[in-house]
Amino acid sequence: MKKISGMTLIELMVTLAVGILILSIGVPSFMSMMSSNQAAGYSNDLVSALRLARSEAVKRSIVVSVCSRNKTPGSVACDPGAGWAYGWLVFTDDGTSPSNGDFDSGSETLLRSWEIPENDGDRITFSGGTPGNIGFIATGANTQDADIQLSFKKTDCHGMQARRITVSRMGRASFDNVSCL
Repeated sequence: MKKISGMTLIELMVTLAVGILILSIGVPSFMSMMSSNQAAGYSNDLVSALRLARSEAVKRSIVVSVCSRNKTPGSVACDPGAGWAYGWLVFTDDGTSPSNGDFDSGSETLLRSWEIPENDGDRITFSGGTPGNIGFIATGANTQDADIQLSFKKTDCHGMQARRITVSRMGRASFDNVSCL
């Protein structure tokens, strides 16, 4: 008599059910982790931009500003109404309109540009702080002479995935996790 090896239909169905159960638990957690990591990445990028602007202001002894960039892909223009959701620019603010916080490509130097892809920008919300510009003077202090806070969260934010970015009066930029509410 020959022994038949293989799986029965019941064994196959049980294996499939266990696999589906594991995926149904793991996939939402994975998506949440990806969203949290993306929010942390954008926050880190903005804090890096703020730190770059501060160090360049001290190094060059001039005002250096960070502004929210225009929604148009590839644009190198400030847009206070964009609310930081599409990226930001770091540039020397020469003060021709006394440090107006708006990038003028004719007389000011673009130091660095960050662009958030449009499909992500539509899901990101910044609130609080300034209408779209944070500047630093030659001493490293911010131009508003007050603490500035920006709240950052994605529209699918859950738990403690939101970030609060703080620029102290003396210009130190930092962020911490806060509740999405």
